[in-house]
Amino acid sequence: MSVPVTALLGILLACAPLSAQTVSQARDSIEKSDYATALGILRPLAEQGNAEAQYTLGVMHWEGQGVPQDYREAFNWFRKAGTQGFAEAQYRVGQMYFIGQGIPQDYNEAASWYRKAAQQGLMQAQHNLGTMYVFGRGVAQDYAQAANWFRKAADQGFAAAQHNLGTAYREGQGVAQDYTQAFGWFRKAAEQGDAEAQFNVGFAYASGQGISKDPAEAAKWYRRSAEQEFSPAQLNLGALYVLGQGVPRDTAQAVEWFRKAAELGLSQAQDALRGLAGAGDAPAQNALGLTYENGWGTIQIDAEAVRWYRQAALLGYAPAQYNLGRMYAAGRGVVKNEAEASKWFRLAAEQGDAAAQAKIDKQKTP
Repeated sequence: MSVPVTALLGILLACAPLSAQTVSQARDSIEKSDYATALGILRPLAEQGNAEAQYTLGVMHWEGQGVPQDYREAFNWFRKAGTQGFAEAQYRVGQMYFIGQGIPQDYNEAASWYRKAAQQGLMQAQHNLGTMYVFGRGVAQDYAQAANWFRKAADQGFAAAQHNLGTAYREGQGVAQDYTQAFGWFRKAAEQGDAEAQFNVGFAYASGQGISKDPAEAAKWYRRSAEQEFSPAQLNLGALYVLGQGVPRDTAQAVEWFRKAAELGLSQAQDALRGLAGAGDAPAQNALGLTYENGWGTIQIDAEAVRWYRQAALLGYAPAQYNLGRMYAAGRGVVKNEAEASKWFRLAAEQGDAAAQAKIDKQKTP
C-alpha cells in the first residue's frame, strides 16, 4: 500500500528539523532563566550525539546555569561537540586548554583546537591562533602566519584582529612595513571602540605616521581611548593640554588626565605630574601627593604625600589643605595632631570644600 506524497512530506517536515527546533527552544528557556526546562530538553539530545545540544549544555556547565559551575564537565561537553566539527565548541576547547580551565594548561592542544575552528572561519579562533603565532605558544613563532590569521579575522570585522594586523604593518612583522596600512587597520578597530586602537589612531595623527598630522584629531582619538581608561592615552591627552596642541592649553585638565593615568599605575604619569608640580602648579602638587599616598605608579610613601600636599596647601589650594588635614588626623607621614588637622580642614572649608566642612561638623558632634 503506497503512502500519499503529501502525507510523506508531512512526516519529513515534522521529523527532520525537530532537533534544531528543540535546541532553539532550550535556548529560549535559557534566555528566560528557565534552566530546568532547558536541561530537560538538552541532556537527552546531547546524550544522543547532537553537537549543538552538547555545546549548549557545555555553556550551561561553564556558566553555572541550572547546574553547579563545573569547568571539567563543560570541557567534556565542548570536546564531544568539537570532535563532531562544531566550530564554537572547538574554540571553547582551545580556550580552556590555553588558560588551563578544567584541564591542565596545554598550548599545543590549544593551538590545535583553535586551528580546527579557525579553518571553519570562526573569527575569534582565527585571531587567537594568530596571537599564538606571535608569541610562539603551541606553535613555532611565525609572524607571517600570525598576520595571515589576523587578516582572516580582520576581514570579518573582528576589532582585536584589525588592531593586531595594524600593529603588524606598523612594526613590519610578517608583512612589509606600511604605516598607511597600519593606520587603516587601526582606524577600523578604533571605530568599533577598541581602546588601544583609538590610542594608536591618536598617535598616528599626532606624529604624522601614515596620515597627515592633525593635533585636533589626535586629541579626539586620545580622548575616546582615555575615557575607556587606557592609561597611555590619558597621559598623551594630558600632554596635549600642557602644550595646547589640538586643545586649548589647560594645566588643570592636564593634571586631571595625568592623575587618572597615575591611578591606573602608569609611572610616566607620575613623572609628568612631578614636572608640573616642580614648576609650582598646586593641583599637580596635590595630585602628586595622591600618587604617593596611594602608591599609584610608585612606591607608597606617606611622608612624600605630606610634602606635596603641604606645598599645594601653602599655595591656598583647598583640596590639598583638606588632604593635609586628613594626614594629620590619621598620623600618616606626620605625627598625629588634631589641632593641625582642624586648622587645615578649616582653611579648606573656608574656600567651600564640602569634605573639609563635613570633617569640621563631625568634630563638633558630641
